[in-house]
Amino acid sequence: MIKKTAIWVSMVFITCAIHAQETKEIEGGYFLEGVKDIKSGFQLSSNFTFKFFFTQNGIDRYGSGRWELDKNTVIFSGRLQPARSYKLLSARRVNDNFITVKFTDDNPTIVKNIECNLFTARGRQKLFTNAEGIVKFNKFEVDSIQIRSQVFPDHPFTFICTNKIQNNFEFAFEKSVYEVFFDNFILLYANNMLAGRHPLLKGNQFRFVKSSE
Repeated sequence: MIKKTAIWVSMVFITCAIHAQETKEIEGGYFLEGVKDIKSGFQLSSNFTFKFFFTQNGIDRYGSGRWELDKNTVIFSGRLQPARSYKLLSARRVNDNFITVKFTDDNPTIVKNIECNLFTARGRQKLFTNAEGIVKFNKFEVDSIQIRSQVFPDHPFTFICTNKIQNNFEFAFEKSVYEVFFDNFILLYANNMLAGRHPLLKGNQFRFVKSSE
């Protein structure tokens, strides 16, 4: 009995030592390769926390949380995403023939080309905001407005209109819109590289290569 216990303890110790060594090897910085005009990557720390960054067209985004190793798979998790990423600044009735949706921010880059889907009893209209962050639809009673930003595609938002006489809406971004949230996001680890999907880009064949520094 004592011999079996000693063997079991030894096996557990060896397994833990191997896992610790594998974890040590994975720690470090990983940077996205092969994607033009985009800087992105992960920093995996020894305390099983991570930081994520993404820069495109002068817009910096970030994320953080904890990582864990399961065989050759690295799993990333973080805090829960807030319920909304946009806030309504005003909703009012204006005496014109349009449904106007406007987005306000100090950075003009993020208010343009926002996809807006307007749902009414007549169906759906789809338009994109102009350089000033404004879009105008034909006037009908509004049921809802679906918003999807090209800069923040991971933060879609639906506004439900409860006052049917309103036809002018102004929105702003919550601060959390710059944060990238992780919920059991998986990448495969092999040969000093993390491979798989990107948190923000379409596709599933991205490579994050470990820095030698």
